[in-house]
Amino acid sequence: MAYQPQDPYNRQAATQQLPSNVHYGAQYPLQQSLRPTANGNGLSNANAYLTNSSIAPFGGALQHRQPIPRSQTQQQVSAVAIPAPSAPAPPLAADTSNGYSGSQSILPSPYQTPPLDYQLLLLSLAEEYFATAYGYGSMADIVRRETEIQSYYKMMATGLGCLEAVLKHFKMQPDREALVRLRYATILFEETENTMEAEEALNKGVVLCDRHHFFDLKYNMQHLLARMLFSKTPRAAFKFLDGILKDAEAYQHIAWVYAFRFLKVSMHLELSSHQDLIAALNLFKGIISMSSLYGDKAILAMGLTLEALTCLRMSSNAEYIEEAQRALAGVRSLQLDPAIGELDQLTVLMSFVDLCCQLQQFEPHQAICKMQVMQNALKTVDSSQSWTNDGSFAIPIPTARMPSCKSQSGIIRRKNSDSIVLMFNWMPKEDIYNVGYLLGGASMANRNTIDGQKSEHMLEEGIKRLEWAQRENSTLPKSVTVASTQQTWREHMTCYMRLYLAFMLCARTSWSAAKEQQAKIEASVGSMVNAPEPLLLLTVYLEAVIHQGIGNLTEALSLYQSFVLSLPATPEQRSRSQLSLDISILSTLNTLLIIRLPSHPQNHLVPSLVSSLELLCLQNQNHQICSAYHLVAATTSSDTILLTKQYLQSALQASKQTDNKHLMCMVLNLMSWIFFRGVVGEQAERSARASQNLAQQCMNGLWMSVSAGLLGDTLEVVGRNDEAERARQSGLRTSGSLPQALQKVMNGDLDRHEVPMAEEGENHDFAMRVNG
Repeated sequence: MAYQPQDPYNRQAATQQLPSNVHYGAQYPLQQSLRPTANGNGLSNANAYLTNSSIAPFGGALQHRQPIPRSQTQQQVSAVAIPAPSAPAPPLAADTSNGYSGSQSILPSPYQTPPLDYQLLLLSLAEEYFATAYGYGSMADIVRRETEIQSYYKMMATGLGCLEAVLKHFKMQPDREALVRLRYATILFEETENTMEAEEALNKGVVLCDRHHFFDLKYNMQHLLARMLFSKTPRAAFKFLDGILKDAEAYQHIAWVYAFRFLKVSMHLELSSHQDLIAALNLFKGIISMSSLYGDKAILAMGLTLEALTCLRMSSNAEYIEEAQRALAGVRSLQLDPAIGELDQLTVLMSFVDLCCQLQQFEPHQAICKMQVMQNALKTVDSSQSWTNDGSFAIPIPTARMPSCKSQSGIIRRKNSDSIVLMFNWMPKEDIYNVGYLLGGASMANRNTIDGQKSEHMLEEGIKRLEWAQRENSTLPKSVTVASTQQTWREHMTCYMRLYLAFMLCARTSWSAAKEQQAKIEASVGSMVNAPEPLLLLTVYLEAVIHQGIGNLTEALSLYQSFVLSLPATPEQRSRSQLSLDISILSTLNTLLIIRLPSHPQNHLVPSLVSSLELLCLQNQNHQICSAYHLVAATTSSDTILLTKQYLQSALQASKQTDNKHLMCMVLNLMSWIFFRGVVGEQAERSARASQNLAQQCMNGLWMSVSAGLLGDTLEVVGRNDEAERARQSGLRTSGSLPQALQKVMNGDLDRHEVPMAEEGENHDFAMRVNG
C-alpha cells in the first residue's frame, strides 16, 4: 500500500466530536454499471495518494502511540451515590467552614467519561473525508486546478487509511466487516489504480459472506469484482460472470440473475464490436424470457427497451430497425401496468429510441410526430418524484425473487415489505434535456429554412445549456471520476450539436457563421484526450465542405482525398462502421463534383469513382445518399438522354421521399438547364419558376442566383425582356453576397457540356410526372 496504516488509539483524534447514531451500512450506494458515457472510460489516477508517506487528517495528525490504559479505579456512575456493600466505609471529614464541628459528608468520586469507540470514530472520519473530497469533485473544472486536485486525493487517501486501520486493528461484527471491506474496495477501484488491494479485500469479504450467508453483500462484492476484471481483461470478466450466474440460478436468486445479466449486457455494449452486440441481444432474449416466465413486467419492459436501443446500434439495416420497433411495441402493450406507469425514466428512454428509429428510417414526417411525443415525455421530468439528481432510478421486483434482501442500499435494495428494487444509473436531469434538444434539432433539420430556423434554435439552446453546465459548479457531491466523465460527455455533446448547426448553416450558405462553429469544434476536439472517431471524421468533413462552399476547391479536394475521408478499398469496407463509410461516400460524391470538368487534371478518375460508388449507394438505407448519387451520376454521364432522365427521376423521387428540399432544388435546376434551356413553351417557364421557388425556400444564395439566371434566360426566349432583366438583376444581387472565390468560379469557364435535346412532347411528359 502507498500509505501507512493509522493507529486506532490516537489521543488527539479521539477528542473530535463523534456523529451520533452512525449507521455505516447506509453511507454509500452501489450502482449498476450501465452508464451513458461517450467512451466508457473514467479518470484514472495512479498512486494519487503517494504525496506523503504518512497521511493525517486535517486538524490533528494520527500518531503511533501506546493505547490509553484503562483506569484501575474506574467505577460505574451509580457507585458514587450507592456504594457497594463490600466496599470500605467512606472517610469522615470535619467541616469547620460552617462553624459546626463533627459534621460528616461523603466525598463524591470524580465523574468518569465512557470509553470512546475508536472503531466507530475511524469509520466516521473516513466518511467525513470522503464527503469533503466529493464536495471538491462536484466542481466541473477541478481536474484543471492542481491545488484542489491535490487536496482531493489527500483527503481520499486519509479516508482510505482510516478504513485500512479499522480492517487491520479491530475485531468487528461480520456484517460490519463485510460492509467496510466493500466500501474500502469501492473507493480503491473508483479513485485509484490499486486494483490488487481492492481484489484482496473483496476476496476476503466474499469468504466472510459465504461463511455467514450474507448473500446480498456477497453478490455486491462479486458485482464490483466483475467490473474490476472488465477494466483489465474483459473476456475474463465474462467467464467470471458466467460462474456467478450459475450459482445465482441454482439458489433461485432471480433478482441477482437479472442484475448480473444486465451488467454483462452493459459490458458488451461498452465494447461495441459486432460480436459483442450480438451477444448483448442474446442476453436480452434471456432476460425477456425469464421476466415473462415469472411475470416481472417492469424488468420485461426494461429489457425490451434496451433491446430496441441495441438493435439501432447494430446497423441501419431495415431488419434491425423493424426488430427495434417490435420491441417497442411490446413495451407499449405493458404501459397500462401500474408498476410501469410510474417509471418516467423508462417512458423518456422509450421516446428517445422510438424517435431514433424514425430518423434511421429517414421518414421526416413521422420523425416530427415522434419528436412531439418525446417533448411531452420530457415535460414530466421536473414534476416527477422518481427523478433523482444523480440520474439513478429503480426497477421494482417482487420480494419473492430475493426474500432474504434486507439492505436499504446496494444494487438490490429493499423498498417495502412487498417489493425490492434493482438500481440503474442513467443521466442527470439536465443532460436528459440536452439529449432532447439534439434529437429535436435533428428531427427538424430538413425543414429548418421552412419553419423559421426552429432546428437551429433548438441546437443553440442545447449548446447554451451544455456550456452553462460546464461552467457552473454542481451542488451535488460526486467523485472526480464521475465529474470528469460527465464533463467529457457534455463536451462531446456540445461538439455534435455544433456540427449539426454548422451543416445547417452551410445548407443556407451562411459560411461565416459555419466557419465560426467549425473553429469552436476544432478547439474543443484539439483539447480532448481521446476524441471519438465519428467526431473526428465529421470535423474533417465539415472543414472540406466549407472550403468547397466558399470556392477553395484545391483545399477541399485535398481533404476529400485524404486517408481519413477517402473511400476504402472493397475488402476494407466491411471493417468500417456505417457512419464512417457514409462519410467516405459523401466525400467521394463531392470529389466527383469538383473533378467532373474535362479540363480538370483528375477528370480521368470519374468513371472509376462512379463505378465504385454505384453498389454502395444503391444498397444504402439512407435514401438521401441514393438521391445524391443519382444527381452526381446525371452530371457526369456522357451516355444517352434516356439514361440522364432516369438518373434525374430517381434522384427526385428519393429527395421527395426524404423531404430534402435542398436536393430537390438542385435536381430541378439541373433539369431546367438540361431539358428546357432555349425551349419556348409554358412548361419551360413552369420548371424555371419551380426551381426558383425551391431555392428561395432553401435560403441558399448560390442556387437562388443560379435559378434566377435560368428564369431570366427562359423569359428572354419568349420575348419578355423586362421580366427577364428583373430576374437577372435579382440573381446578381444575390450572388454579390457570396464569397469572392465562389464568385470567381461562377464567372469563370463554366461547363458547357451540351445534352442532346429530345422532342418537346417528351420533355413535357417527363416534367409533368416530376412536378406531380
